[in-house]
Amino acid sequence: MAPIADLFNGQVKPGLYRLRADVTVESLQRQAEEHGWQLFHIDGAKTHDKRSFIRTAGQALDFPAYSAQNWDAFEESIRDLTWAPAQGYLVLFDEPDQFAASDPEQWAVAREILNTAVKFHRQQGAPMTVLFRRAGRALPDIPWL
Repeated sequence: MAPIADLFNGQVKPGLYRLRADVTVESLQRQAEEHGWQLFHIDGAKTHDKRSFIRTAGQALDFPAYSAQNWDAFEESIRDLTWAPAQGYLVLFDEPDQFAASDPEQWAVAREILNTAVKFHRQQGAPMTVLFRRAGRALPDIPWL
């Protein structure tokens, strides 16, 4: 497992990673701010399906009020982020298991959109990384950071 600092200094490629449960939001926030990154925290305990995920993630990422409640609008908004200019973006998604277990098909869509957003932001020069904390068994294929 690489230290979080390696993410900010470019030694770890932006992507989707699992994160140890003992890493605090406050610690991530402090490190993100020190490097000019924006941290967004999604509370997965509030997500169990597409609708609750889009609503909770939209609030966490401070999406504009006009952002609709569908996958296309979510994808467009997470790629835009002009309202949150930063050197990079860190999305902390706590407890994704509930959504993954209750609606696997929609969970797969959410994961793909997050992965696509990471690739898009990398090309734009403002990297994005999504960290899954307290992921349980929902993400066995996602590497640890």
